[in-house]
Amino acid sequence: MPIAINGRTLREAVWARESYGLLFIFLIVDYLVLMLVNSPRWGGLARTLPIAVTVLFAMHTSDARRHVLRAAQAAVVIAFAGGIAQAIVGNVGTAAGISFLLVGLMLVITPVAILRRVLPKATVEVETLFAAVDVYVIIGLIFAVLFIAIAKLYPHPPHVAFLAQPGYHPPSNYVYLSFVTLTTVGFGDLTPLSNTARSVVVLEALIGQIFLVTLVARLVSLYSAEHRTSFISRQRPEGPSRMRLRRRTGAREGESVQDPEDAREELDGDGDLGPADLDVADPESPGDGERR
Repeated sequence: MPIAINGRTLREAVWARESYGLLFIFLIVDYLVLMLVNSPRWGGLARTLPIAVTVLFAMHTSDARRHVLRAAQAAVVIAFAGGIAQAIVGNVGTAAGISFLLVGLMLVITPVAILRRVLPKATVEVETLFAAVDVYVIIGLIFAVLFIAIAKLYPHPPHVAFLAQPGYHPPSNYVYLSFVTLTTVGFGDLTPLSNTARSVVVLEALIGQIFLVTLVARLVSLYSAEHRTSFISRQRPEGPSRMRLRRRTGAREGESVQDPEDAREELDGDGDLGPADLDVADPESPGDGERR
C-alpha cells in the first residue's frame, strides 16, 4: 500500500507543487539533526545535508522565482563549503560559527519563497495551513543556528557568555532555547547573558508572536469560515410548507415529498412564479373525476 500524504502518494507529493505537508516532515528531521548531531569535525556536513535538501525542496514545491532559486542554490554550495572547512580544521570556534551562519543563511531564503506562494491565495486549504506552520518552524531553526553561531564566534572567555548558566552547552541547548523563546513558554532554565544574546532572543519572541497573531490566525479563521459556509449551504432548512405537506402525506423524516414550492424553485430560482403559472396538484385536492 503506497504511503499517502494529504491524499497524495509519496511520489506525487515530492513532485507536486504546494506539498507543504511533506516539507513539514523534512523540517522535523532537520530539528532532530540539530538536536542530536554534535560531532566536532563532521557535524557541519551532517547538519548541512538534510537542511540543504529541505531548502531545495521548499524552492521546488513553492515554485520559487529564478533569482530566489539561484540564491538558495548559492547558499547551499557555500554552506557545504563551510561544512567541509569545519571537517578539515576541526571544531575551531570561528570555523564552526561560520558553518552555522551559512546554514542559517540557507534557511532565511526559504520563508520568502513559501510566503510568496501562499499569501496571494484566495482560498485556504490544508496545505496552506501546513505552509504557515512550516514558516513558523523555520523561524525557530533560523534563530537556533544563530544562537549557536554567536556562541561559537564569541566564546567565553574572553567574551561574555551567551548563556548565563556556566559550563559547556551543546547545540541542543540552543535549539531548545530557540523554540522555548519562540513559543514564549519561558521555563527559565536557560537564560541569555550578553547584550547580543538578549537582543536576538527578544527579537525572536517578537517575530514569533507577530507571526502567530497575524498570519497563522488569519489563515485559520479563513479556513474555518470557508468550511462553515460550505456546511451551512448543504444544510437546507425545511420550510413551513414542506412540514405541512409531510404531516398530510404521513411521510417520515428523511423521505422525499413532492412540494409545490420545490417545483416552483426548480423552474424559477427566484420564486417569482405565482400559483397560476405552475400547474402542480395539491395532494388533498380532489382528482379530475371528483371535480364538478
